[in-house]
Amino acid sequence: MVSRNRTAMGVAIVAGIFLLIDGVSGFATWDNIKKFVTTYLIDNEIVQIVFAILIFIAALGGIAVIAGGILIGKNMVRSGKFIIMLGVGLGIIGLIFSIIVGIYEGSFAFNSFLTLGAIGVILSIIARAMAIKNKEPSNK
Repeated sequence: MVSRNRTAMGVAIVAGIFLLIDGVSGFATWDNIKKFVTTYLIDNEIVQIVFAILIFIAALGGIAVIAGGILIGKNMVRSGKFIIMLGVGLGIIGLIFSIIVGIYEGSFAFNSFLTLGAIGVILSIIARAMAIKNKEPSNK
């Protein structure tokens, strides 16, 4: 199980690096979402504040995924999985929203979602699924 968690740690670190490089969980995705919402749906001060907060949290996404991977490698699996979820959660939402926007605008192309960021989101999910809490030996 230790080697499985070390593999999960490695996958999470690579995923975090991909997220940082591509910005899928950072400014790019949420700025696009903000533009769509403010253009087609609603634009007011509250919406602007909400998007400012989301963009700030999303910008930390790759760093959170890397930190979660390191925690998994140190056998702090629950904490690591939670941190990865925080880091990639907005990325997942952003990826889904990007697909919806692409379909809505008629510009959806599957290969446009095979970016480093999208791969980072997918690898983050895989890393979380791979990590297993080591069972404590019983004293019988």
